Amino acid sequence: MNDGKYPPSVNDASIRPALHERTRYEPNLPQEELIVPLLRREIESCISIYASPPLGMAKAVDIGCGGQPFRSVLEQIGYSYCAVDANADGGPPVDFVCAADEPLPDELLRRGPFDFQLCTEVLEHVADWDAAFANFALLLAPAGRVLITAPFSYQLHEEPYDFWRPTLHAVDYYARRAGLRPVYRHAAGDPWDVLGTVLATCKFVSSSMALRDRALAKAIRVTSRLVHRAIVTGWVQRKVRADAPLYLSNVVVLEKQLG
Repeated sequence: MNDGKYPPSVNDASIRPALHERTRYEPNLPQEELIVPLLRREIESCISIYASPPLGMAKAVDIGCGGQPFRSVLEQIGYSYCAVDANADGGPPVDFVCAADEPLPDELLRRGPFDFQLCTEVLEHVADWDAAFANFALLLAPAGRVLITAPFSYQLHEEPYDFWRPTLHAVDYYARRAGLRPVYRHAAGDPWDVLGTVLATCKFVSSSMALRDRALAKAIRVTSRLVHRAIVTGWVQRKVRADAPLYLSNVVVLEKQLG
């Protein structure tokens, strides 16, 4: 039964939230000041190391491309670029409107196989991972690679299309089922990054109009801003190490196995 809170179909594009697509991979909100620069460094590094285009016509596809912030990076190293997204508006024109876990359009399949795929900060919004990873493998050329990022610690967003906060082990599991093997896997960010992101996300409000409660809430707001800024600048990390099994985002490069 659909109570109106959740859509009748997770792939119904007509009821997806309107997005302001990111054409440059720069933070737009305080809670993005740690995760976005971290991911930009990771993605650009992985492209540099793992996405050297093969000889001849090299093809790349960006699944959930959004504002296509890495299009120029791929084109500059020799790829022709194909943009795929579930949202048809809110950013630059896309070549195909399709969710990662939907049946792939025939024309998209004819454009492949692709030597390299991007799927960055998308999989948390994809309900059917078996279908999505099968699509990744279907679109890849033999020995082709896909770069995936997905958050492990981050606020809910793009609701109700926010389904998962996966671990690296979850990515490994679904990759193996689709015939993809990891060539790089990294838990990006550390506990300080998680704490800074949480502090930037939270709003601290007094629970009553009592002077003591209002003063305490103000003190916490001021302290949280100071700690957040100290983390963003890297000052606190140079002074104190934080040890905990916490990180911001999964970064994985998978390769399609031969045969």
